[in-house]
Amino acid sequence: MLFRKMTIKNCIDGLYNLDGYLMRKRRQKSRPLTDKSADIRNGYIKNYIIPLWGNLSIKELTVKKIDDGLLSLMSVRSGKDLSGTAKNTILLILDSMFSIAIENGVTENNPAKSVMRFSQAVRNQRGAIPKDEMRLLFPASHDRLVKIWRKQIYAAAYLVLRDTGLRPGELRALQWGDWYPELKFFPITKAIESGKRDKIKGTKTGSVKPAVVSEQTAAELEILRKSVKDYAPEKFIFADRSGLPFTIWTIAYNFKAGVFRAGLDKPYSPYWLRHTFNTRMLDILPDETVRLLMGHATEAMTRHYRHPDIESLKQEAIKIQKVLKRKNT
Repeated sequence: MLFRKMTIKNCIDGLYNLDGYLMRKRRQKSRPLTDKSADIRNGYIKNYIIPLWGNLSIKELTVKKIDDGLLSLMSVRSGKDLSGTAKNTILLILDSMFSIAIENGVTENNPAKSVMRFSQAVRNQRGAIPKDEMRLLFPASHDRLVKIWRKQIYAAAYLVLRDTGLRPGELRALQWGDWYPELKFFPITKAIESGKRDKIKGTKTGSVKPAVVSEQTAAELEILRKSVKDYAPEKFIFADRSGLPFTIWTIAYNFKAGVFRAGLDKPYSPYWLRHTFNTRMLDILPDETVRLLMGHATEAMTRHYRHPDIESLKQEAIKIQKVLKRKNT
């Protein structure tokens, strides 16, 4: 760790690099972070901490400057107030920086410890995206679809998520050998391990499931397949130019960009498609079938993912009325 210029940027840049001082020390003390957690924290440093306080001397960063900065902090993605959980993570990162600075005799104080933590209550609960908004996100026209998602690969990826309710790790693990165009089907048996780029593991609950897509999605997947130079069975479908599966951040960022281009000012993330799929399938399929398609370990989890809207409640009312009529006759 370099403290020669004593600025926040010098002290914190690359703090969570895997071969850096802090990460080695955590491993020595049997308190390692996953690669994913380290990557997320380095992202906070790059996107928030350095732009806010990077040019300050480490001794200039006071409790008030930290608190004022966090209170005004906006998400670089949504442009809205950053969540309490994210702000607390920034405080945790600053705490680690100051602890190392104290250890090296650079300063004697750790103002991050004195900043009141933020509430971690979830402000934007996930739910089911309304049907009219889903039509805006996924127009039937190919040209309009690509206009929303900008690239064929993103359009195909989000259509698969829409039709199947896959977890992002399961989507990232899909290879061309998994695609059965004649059946419009993927067998879901694996996922990319959290925090890794291409390390394949089993699904989250160890379950396997079929993923059946619509005619539209099958057609868009075939357009994508014909556009790539190498679609050998072992090649990942949703990958960058190097052939590595998209990162979680890539999937999330481009989804939010598409939501914006569709004219929706909503805090939607790719996981909303999973909740939407669960809700819509429970309208038409038995609970056990939906549980299989979702890969849930329990019925309670499938019910938790249900977010009935007016349309869903209407369908429930129709079912109840049919049962009552049968009993009355």
